[in-house]
Amino acid sequence: MFIKLFPAQIPILWKDPEGNLDSLADCFARVAAKAPGEEALLIFPEMVSTGFTDELESLVEPPGGRWERAIQAMVDAHGVAALVGIARKQADGAITNDTLLLRPGKPAPEHVYHKIRPFRSEHKVVTPGSEVSVFAFGGAQVCPLICYDLRFPELFRTGLRKGAEIFVVMANWPSPRHAHWEILLQARAIENQAYVVGVNRCGRDPNLDYQGGTLVVDPHGEVVHHAGTGENLSEVVADLERVRHWREEFPATRDYLHRAIDGA
Repeated sequence: MFIKLFPAQIPILWKDPEGNLDSLADCFARVAAKAPGEEALLIFPEMVSTGFTDELESLVEPPGGRWERAIQAMVDAHGVAALVGIARKQADGAITNDTLLLRPGKPAPEHVYHKIRPFRSEHKVVTPGSEVSVFAFGGAQVCPLICYDLRFPELFRTGLRKGAEIFVVMANWPSPRHAHWEILLQARAIENQAYVVGVNRCGRDPNLDYQGGTLVVDPHGEVVHHAGTGENLSEVVADLERVRHWREEFPATRDYLHRAIDGA
């Protein structure tokens, strides 16, 4: 069983939601041309509407806001499902850093994940989520996580216990710590015997450089896709049988799950 993934390594305009719509629209058109009528998943970086900033109060919209509706319109027009990173203001006033799964023909996100581990100054404005969750896509169980979450292996273990076979980590991961990004993505794939898809932005904002390095790592820890440092939108095929066969042949995750269930 195969799933087509399209990780979009793109620059993000600083605090310019309207300006960022153009690059997203181009990605949708390109994926639709490569995989017409097929179930493919387009994956964007974290906070793709604004870039990574803690100055969010004047930028965020509520769930179902105008920017979110514009992306849903692209999903519908091109028939392409997408994972989109966006900060939103909830009904109680809390700002959350979210991953949304948008599918064609659906009036609202089919799945929402709130970032559990906000980073440093992000804590000032972003309310952390509390639940790791998975969703079904193309026969696989997919667990979305966001950027700083990558440093906390227990979040991935929770996803594993919920059946995750593919982990997606969308990020604004800066160049000074880029070596950590690649090593941690590989480590999470090895220890969970799963595909790990790390989608990072490229370019720069007023504070930091981002060198991309979007990776797809297979359940053996082998890098099967590296996007380099510039803009990149590539098709990557994830083979679910590779996950399932490796977990049977070398049952490290099964041993972990049995011990976790038994409390040993």
